[in-house]
Amino acid sequence: MGRTARDKRPNLPPVERIELNEEHTSFRLVLAAALLLFGVGLLAYAFLQFLNPQTQEDWVTIEADGSAGASSAADFTLLYRPGAGGGSSAAERKGVTLLYTSLSRSAFELFHADQEFDGVVNIYTINRRPNEALEVDPGLYAALSAVADSGSRALYLGPVYSRYFGIFSCQDDAQLIDFDPRLSREVAEEYRELCAWANDPAAIGLELLGGNRVRLRVSQDYLDYAAAEGFEDFIDFAWMTNAFAADFIADGLISQGYTHGTLTSYDGFCRSLDSGGCTLQLYSRQGEDVYAAAGLSYTGPGAFVSLRDYPVNDQDAGRFYTLENGERRTPYVDPADGLTRSALPELTCYSGELGCGELLLAMLPVYVAEEFRPEALERDGLEYVYCDGLTLRLSDAGAVAGQLYSGNGVEFAVGPDK
Repeated sequence: MGRTARDKRPNLPPVERIELNEEHTSFRLVLAAALLLFGVGLLAYAFLQFLNPQTQEDWVTIEADGSAGASSAADFTLLYRPGAGGGSSAAERKGVTLLYTSLSRSAFELFHADQEFDGVVNIYTINRRPNEALEVDPGLYAALSAVADSGSRALYLGPVYSRYFGIFSCQDDAQLIDFDPRLSREVAEEYRELCAWANDPAAIGLELLGGNRVRLRVSQDYLDYAAAEGFEDFIDFAWMTNAFAADFIADGLISQGYTHGTLTSYDGFCRSLDSGGCTLQLYSRQGEDVYAAAGLSYTGPGAFVSLRDYPVNDQDAGRFYTLENGERRTPYVDPADGLTRSALPELTCYSGELGCGELLLAMLPVYVAEEFRPEALERDGLEYVYCDGLTLRLSDAGAVAGQLYSGNGVEFAVGPDK
């Protein structure tokens, strides 16, 4: 995937740092106030997306029809260039809006683990019909196949996610004791026990039967344990959902010829649909400050995943918790023991060959770890960038990084990967 397109990025106001307050309850107000300094235009830029088209000409935001019901569109921004292919701009905008609305609704229903929908076999359905062969939507089948092929056990942490994510609803540290394994030995032991079940192929596993048919195989011992403990959520994409939803929506748009756009989620997943140039916003946390460190230019269709241990917008703040002592709690649960880990403050990977889901699955054992091992990401079709102090390390020496942040005694630079 080439990254040498001419730079037509819009002129943006100077980027300032965002200071992270240690008090969780006041953090969102501090972040929101910082973002408001940039004005309405830059607010949309920083609040809803981490990619910017390299030209502002003819780009519009496609809004899904809210009257169609709840959908994944609430988590995404679709920027599009109607008429870029030479047809009617109005007709294409109408067509892409209708399809985006439908795909977003389907993604919401298919990956939902807490609710059933008429005529839809989703994660909720699969959990409540273990050991039964079920026919699912091809998009959900593809997502489940990617997980199975990767060997990751993160999908099987459903009962851990349902408990652990209570952390993000806490208003003060005292409330964490019921959810946080780092603060409660009892909770830690519970998570270790659940992880032992999740990591046992004899206890639980997905069987891909072909023809979009799957079976969630669960042993009788595990079923008995789950019944005694009062849970049915054996599998859950949880915080990973938008990676696979991005692929589902993007692939659906591409299949119908709607390729002149970029789809981004608030939590770091993106699909570029065509060969148009874009700039990926790279963030960096330095201590308690978060900087819009640089822009990474690229061209071509591709997928992008950015994992970080801090939020960059108000919606994102709901996935993190900062304790009074400065410790951070993230959604990245390690299947080994139920503890959350982040090898780096942030890591971005991108590819012209892999989807967001495949990229994420490749990143998980490298990012959700005690230490960062960049050599583990060295594979065909995958590029990565991370910050080593104030130096951006790029796996692709030909990648172009611009808009480097400089100010307040902080200056980012670009160096080769090490």
